[in-house]
Amino acid sequence: MALGNTNASAQARGKNKATVIKKNREVKNAINYRTLLCGRSAANHPASCSGTPVGEVFYHNGSSAIPAVNDVVYAGKRARVPNSFEAGFYKVDGGGGRFKTLEINSAGVVVATQNC
Repeated sequence: MALGNTNASAQARGKNKATVIKKNREVKNAINYRTLLCGRSAANHPASCSGTPVGEVFYHNGSSAIPAVNDVVYAGKRARVPNSFEAGFYKVDGGGGRFKTLEINSAGVVVATQNC
């Protein structure tokens, strides 16, 4: 008769391969994600615009340098489903000395963009 948690012994023998397969799939799906440098999360658009545009590194599945509405932003370079993200307003450098604010919800979806 075995003592202790039988789940732990199954994992020790390599029986929990589903977790490893899921992680590998998430990494593979995120291979072409773009890097996004932006400021820390703010409570609203004006507060975000007054902040610094750098300090955080995120990744997104969009086709341009800055994510558009309905693009998904990830905290790490893994295509997690479901995605968990700190909702708020993030300041990004739009190029040419222009800055934008991205409003991102808790699922990481960009719901709005505004110029600063």
